[in-house]
Amino acid sequence: MNKKQEIRYHSIFWVLFLLMEVFSDIVFKNAVEEPNEYLLHNLVFLVLQMSIFYMVYLVIAPKTIPIKKWSYLFLGLILCIMLFAGLRYVLEEIILFNITGLHNYYPKSLRPLYYIFDNSYYAFRIFLLSLVFYFVKHQLKVNQQLHQLKLEKKQAELQVLKSQLSPHFLFNTLNSFYADALEVNSKLSDDILKLSEMLRYVTYENDDEFVLLRDELNFLNNYIALFQRRFDGNLFIQKSFSENAGAYKIPALLLIHFVENAFKHGVLDDRNQPIQLSIKITENQLDFKISNGFKMSQNFDARGIGYKNIKQRLELIFKEDYQLTHFQKEKRYFVSLKFPLKK
Repeated sequence: MNKKQEIRYHSIFWVLFLLMEVFSDIVFKNAVEEPNEYLLHNLVFLVLQMSIFYMVYLVIAPKTIPIKKWSYLFLGLILCIMLFAGLRYVLEEIILFNITGLHNYYPKSLRPLYYIFDNSYYAFRIFLLSLVFYFVKHQLKVNQQLHQLKLEKKQAELQVLKSQLSPHFLFNTLNSFYADALEVNSKLSDDILKLSEMLRYVTYENDDEFVLLRDELNFLNNYIALFQRRFDGNLFIQKSFSENAGAYKIPALLLIHFVENAFKHGVLDDRNQPIQLSIKITENQLDFKISNGFKMSQNFDARGIGYKNIKQRLELIFKEDYQLTHFQKEKRYFVSLKFPLKK
């Protein structure tokens, strides 16, 4: 739902809302006395309700519902009731009274507790209506994101099919190279074996959304080892991987994005500021941290397409049950990611 559609639906709602209010007054009161004063009163009351509606719709709901802060949402309801009563008193019993000379409430009904209690119905009603609108908008947004990710996945799969050589041909060729290199250069043969394992893992072993954590760690180890070979020992990295991977599972090829980003944009050949990579398991959660030095002129992919895709993927898989932070401090770039492990 785009902005124009949202404005159109809201406009229709408020027109119908006002018509229903007028219709109910005509039905239950049989007549409307003093049409001008009645119209002025209803317009002021409508503005008051719209103000509370959009305070919930634009501020309270977005800051509480996505992160499941239900206690804050309840406090928001109490705030809306108090604010509704206070604003209504100012608008009707002070401003409109000075214009029309008429009170909307009898003097005895203007006692604070009674006035707040009597107006709680209207505040609660508009609060619920606003939440309904927000939930509809939120669900439409989630469905749209899910559809977009599915479309991007299909396009990526199609692109792979268009450009992919036969995996069997590649595996057989790499195995042949490995056999030939084994008798000549053991380091070269080991690198070929690592490359073959990485290709097999990417091609075959991560068809499911979740893969074994130990397989993912082995893939990262092979990736780092090949990068170190490429830099001929001048790539400095301090890594610490958890040894109790067990049968835990994580989303396939999720962590490689951050490692690639560090290798692509970070300073790799400075012994005094090595890349620091840590992967730990704490209370059935994966705690991933990586930091690297960078040049002040370097542009990071933190806000780029890759980062947005990763964040969308995390939201779809874990909803709000994950933490992803990234920041620059002095001449280092830090990434921290925590999410629950699957068994």
